[in-house]
Amino acid sequence: MALAIAIGAIGTSLVTSVLLYVNAVSSEENKAQALIEQIGATIRSTASIALYVQDKELGQEIVQGLVINDLIAGAKLSDSISLDVSFGILSGSKGVIKTEVQHPFIPNQTIGELLIYPNRNYIQSIAKQNAVNDALLLLLYSAIVALFVSVFVHKLLTQPLQKLTASFLKIDPRNTETMRTLIHNENDEIGQMVQGINDLMGELKSTLENETDLRIQTQALESKFRLIFEQASAGICLIDADNMISASNPAFNNMLPNSSNDTTFIELFEHVDQLASLLIRIRNEESVNHLSIDLKCKSLSGEKKKWVHCLFSRVTTQRSEVRQSETGTQGPLIEVIMYDVTARAEKEHKTRFEADHDALTHLKNRRAGEAEIDNLLQTVSFLDLSLVVFMIDLDNFKPVNDNHGHDAGDRVLIEVGKRLQTVFDGKNEFCSRWGGDEFVAAYVVNEVNIDEICALAQSTLDSLRYPIDISDEITCTIGGSIGVVIAPTHADNTKDLIACADKTMYKVKQNGRGHFEIFDPNWL
Repeated sequence: MALAIAIGAIGTSLVTSVLLYVNAVSSEENKAQALIEQIGATIRSTASIALYVQDKELGQEIVQGLVINDLIAGAKLSDSISLDVSFGILSGSKGVIKTEVQHPFIPNQTIGELLIYPNRNYIQSIAKQNAVNDALLLLLYSAIVALFVSVFVHKLLTQPLQKLTASFLKIDPRNTETMRTLIHNENDEIGQMVQGINDLMGELKSTLENETDLRIQTQALESKFRLIFEQASAGICLIDADNMISASNPAFNNMLPNSSNDTTFIELFEHVDQLASLLIRIRNEESVNHLSIDLKCKSLSGEKKKWVHCLFSRVTTQRSEVRQSETGTQGPLIEVIMYDVTARAEKEHKTRFEADHDALTHLKNRRAGEAEIDNLLQTVSFLDLSLVVFMIDLDNFKPVNDNHGHDAGDRVLIEVGKRLQTVFDGKNEFCSRWGGDEFVAAYVVNEVNIDEICALAQSTLDSLRYPIDISDEITCTIGGSIGVVIAPTHADNTKDLIACADKTMYKVKQNGRGHFEIFDPNWL
């Protein structure tokens, strides 16, 4: 009978172990798949920028960065135009994760796709290894239980009934092993008592064994996550309710070497108010579990500016309670995963600057100037203010190009841009190169004072009349004609405002150049 029980227990454990093995393999593969999808989602915004600007170098960096992860065998980033970069092993279509890359500025517009090829061999090997370990542990435990049951039944059937009294006399309440192995008869009261004691002690032992097994499994799992945490290329940290960094990995410390135990997380970055608002939102809004943002790191004098992309995640209630008990803090914890995106940020800044500024003078170009005037018109309309616009055209500029060449003309334009920037450098003021030798300047005033406007126009003209060095031996003197228009007095939109300023400037040209005039509605 004992042998039959042992064989049955072992057989059952074998079947259970097989089922556990299959389930564990599937579970580990699903976890790996989910992790790869999360990695793909994290770099989606960077991929959209690469496709948008057709930056093959950035695209190559993205796919190479993905393949660094052991879970990923290869990656491919492509669009329908010309960008097509890949890295790693791209064979096999099973399990390929396809992520559509959206336009960075136009919602719901797909501009390309990111294909991630999982490392099936690596994932399966890890999954099988973990599953085998769990199955062997279950088999070992089942064998121990089967042996225990066999010994118990054997003792029960083979011990003489007359030894019952002697066995009870030998019972030591402090020795569970003695109580567990007592011989008893379930048909009498003493036997029932012994059976109850034995059942109780058996359950106690089983509970202790289960807790021990769970503790071992938990420790093994914590070791795995600790290894991932410490060796991850991304910076990872936990911030508490006071925005203090309660834990961080080596990658985080390398990215932000200025962090310390006395420094809050938000003090490590510029735009403190924006970051503080984001943290309050993710803590207090139930519908918001994850937020991401690009942040500019604070740096010491002389250090290169650094940008990081941060993904903020509110720690779930159960995990938060456990972590709070360990750290002694109150309130939800926030997990932060960050990547160094300095190169990308610099490229984006350069791209935006080149798109909005004149390549020669570095003033705002016409498109950006029109947008700036639109913004200032909204401001003056909302606050009941006025906007003064100068349309400036250079006098005697063509002879500079004709007599000294276009390089000399470029030097003159650059110098004019610098002088105009000096005049219009305050808040709610700007200057732009409109095209050729035309410039547009604008500024906001609380009240329209014609005398002050005339004084500034004359001062601007005076600044343009100063001689300009175009070489060591050659200087030239130019001047300017200015048409002045006021919003909303003369016009309340950018198109009409510029048209009035342009008409006024040509009136000045017709009347002898070298001076300014304010728009007269009768000219229309």
